[in-house]
Amino acid sequence: MKPKNRLKIEDLHVDYVVSHRKVKYPRLEIKTDVLYVILPEGYDGAQELIRKHEKWIYNKISQVKQSQMESKNRKLYLKRTDREFKEIIHQTVEKYSRKLDVKVEEIKFRRMKSRWGSCSSNGKVNFNQYLKYLPANLIEYIVFHELSHLIEMSHNRKFWNIISCEFPEYKELEDELFIYWLKVKEYVGIG
Repeated sequence: MKPKNRLKIEDLHVDYVVSHRKVKYPRLEIKTDVLYVILPEGYDGAQELIRKHEKWIYNKISQVKQSQMESKNRKLYLKRTDREFKEIIHQTVEKYSRKLDVKVEEIKFRRMKSRWGSCSSNGKVNFNQYLKYLPANLIEYIVFHELSHLIEMSHNRKFWNIISCEFPEYKELEDELFIYWLKVKEYVGIG
């Protein structure tokens, strides 16, 4: 990783990393509480890009810091065994695959560093093993989310309409998942 720089936006100190890649357009990404400025090779406008998006950066980093504070009040489910966790997943997949009328071809469990699950159009679903530390309602939501991709692969309006039929509070659940992600990352020592 390239060395971090630091900037101040209002009352907030923000660490950031500038990297040049084979991309067409410059972009900003925030991972945990670090800003990544990704630029096309030969492009030198990092400071200009940051200045242009200061308000967005401030809001996003503030949200992350708030979530980090909230994560201190969350409880991880540390007594759930791998066997119990996998049984929960299989039962929940069965329940929601019937409800959504989709066919799951294969379920795999992996340790993932940046997502709770993934789904391919051929019916293969991967679940992050770290899900076992989450409350049951969030595990259910993730399973439904991944199986919904067997109907609609993109995170577009159609996809979120499917999600909202079963989980009308999905935005709050997504926020809660981010808070738990911070807690799990700290517990297992990733990222």
